[in-house]
Amino acid sequence: MDVPALHALSHNRRADVRAAVCAVETAMLPVPSTHYRALAETPLRMVVEQVLAASGRTLLAVGGGYLSGYSDEIRHRLAHEGIGVLPREDRAVLTLILLFSVAVPRASGTTLPEQLWTQGEPVPREQLKGCQVSDVVLTGALQRLTDADLVRRTRTGYALGHQFLRLTPALGAELFEQLILLADPDSALAESIRRRRATVPTAPAPDHEVHDTP
Repeated sequence: MDVPALHALSHNRRADVRAAVCAVETAMLPVPSTHYRALAETPLRMVVEQVLAASGRTLLAVGGGYLSGYSDEIRHRLAHEGIGVLPREDRAVLTLILLFSVAVPRASGTTLPEQLWTQGEPVPREQLKGCQVSDVVLTGALQRLTDADLVRRTRTGYALGHQFLRLTPALGAELFEQLILLADPDSALAESIRRRRATVPTAPAPDHEVHDTP
């Protein structure tokens, strides 16, 4: 990997950077900076960012720790090429879980906007079945989404999986706006989103985006 800043480091420092890169690429939950020198020290963390960028990845500060994800540029390119795009049925079920787990509670003030996507309210399977989704379609979609860690099963239902911790700030903002438009379309916030989008070109809709596989 041609990253001059990495090659300029001593052997031990290079090992620190590689260990941190491996950790943020494979961890299920955010990696605390205290666990890796290359995440705790700003100069080394900048090298970690460069190493990730060389592969189209980016370092994300999440919940007091770090994870990695596709950069917005690579994400749009992959989605445009149809790589990693979810099937229509899976997108429909995932949208329902996003709506009931995150959008509706946030719109009603039950949860705070800054909470992690994975901290939404679990959605009972029966609630999903009541949305004109056949049991066969629902079963298959939930299994595939769970396997991809886009959805996780809890004691009381289904919530968003750990892949949602790997959203870039830009994608998180896009997705939140989409949910506001779905959950509270008549609100002042929804109207402001529509006005802004009417004058500013937007990226492809988030439900067509690729997902990570740590």
